[in-house]
Amino acid sequence: MRNVDRIDTAVVGAGPFGLSVAAHASLNGSARTFGEPMRTWRRLMPPDMLLRSDWDHTNLSAPGGAGTLEAWVQSGEAVRLEPLPLPHFLSYAEWFGRRFVPESDPSDVAHIALADGGVRVTTSAGDEVQARAAVLALGVTPFPRVPPALARCDDPRVRIVLERSGYDDLAGKRVAVIGAGNNGVESALLALRAEAASVELIVRSRVRWFAEREPHTPRGALRQRLYRIAYPVVGFGPPPINRFALHPDAFAVLPHALRARLNARLLRPGAAPWLRRHVDGVIPISEGVEVQGVEARPGGLVLALSDGTSREVDACIVACGFAFSRDGLSVLAPELRARVEIRDGWPVLDRAFRTSVPQLSLVGFPAEGRFGPLSRFVEGAEFAAQRVAQSLAA
Repeated sequence: MRNVDRIDTAVVGAGPFGLSVAAHASLNGSARTFGEPMRTWRRLMPPDMLLRSDWDHTNLSAPGGAGTLEAWVQSGEAVRLEPLPLPHFLSYAEWFGRRFVPESDPSDVAHIALADGGVRVTTSAGDEVQARAAVLALGVTPFPRVPPALARCDDPRVRIVLERSGYDDLAGKRVAVIGAGNNGVESALLALRAEAASVELIVRSRVRWFAEREPHTPRGALRQRLYRIAYPVVGFGPPPINRFALHPDAFAVLPHALRARLNARLLRPGAAPWLRRHVDGVIPISEGVEVQGVEARPGGLVLALSDGTSREVDACIVACGFAFSRDGLSVLAPELRARVEIRDGWPVLDRAFRTSVPQLSLVGFPAEGRFGPLSRFVEGAEFAAQRVAQSLAA
């Protein structure tokens, strides 16, 4: 008979939210993360990316306020760099994991089912773990938004961008990138760097370039104070409604329709200033059009656009952002997935991030429907980790 390991909390995902939840949960019991640490950041983000978030708002969370970027610098393993380069942030996450997450398993989770009053977790390596509760910190990658016409096309030349490694074979090819957000613009740049013969960015609205409002931009004392009043946390806008993002409990009590409007405005798609220098005026951008049909031919894909024109390409990269769906919770057994209540397109969560199945919690992107935009940003990891840990301890 197979030996089943027993732990208190299984944390599925080892990004900023997963690492922070595990650090807090391990204070009152055994908590183990599953999955490659910081996978989305390593595989999806460009290696030369500069984080837009402020140094003080890019901390992972450990009990007692430990594990901050400043503590990492004081440990002698790093120096302070602003803006924060992605490799620097990944090194910080490794340091945090070594110190505050005592149990981790790099294996992916293949299956989660209810068993023995808790959950039974089966990994891709075939190991089984029994836990009192599971916390899913899956990030955004299981929930890509795909336009209907492209979703209906079962052709490998239509690619959904989920990691940075899908560009190596684009040299000499004609490439269309669909999506107006940061992911779409980054994908167009990566295709260009892969020496594609041509790259075109196709967006149904327009590309919005974020202004140079980074916290590290030199300013006088008065202008810096005014900036901090207007932008208490980088990434949400515009003032003054961006302050709603900092109060997830207050956000949660708003009517759904108002929450949806605020989310849409606070998280309006756009591209980072550093990308503009490499893309604007370099890569052709077709704005105000969308793909209405795809014809797969031996010599390429023919994209029919809403303005009556068409494009013949060798590859179509879909980078249209993310939208929650129950299907994205594919690690859950079908009967468990069906028990997760969905309302207004989002999972129903209580104040401790628990779903309608008490043994199962969702943090990060799936919690955006209740707690707002903070659920997408590193800054939200502390709120989620503390709230989940309090519930687990009780």
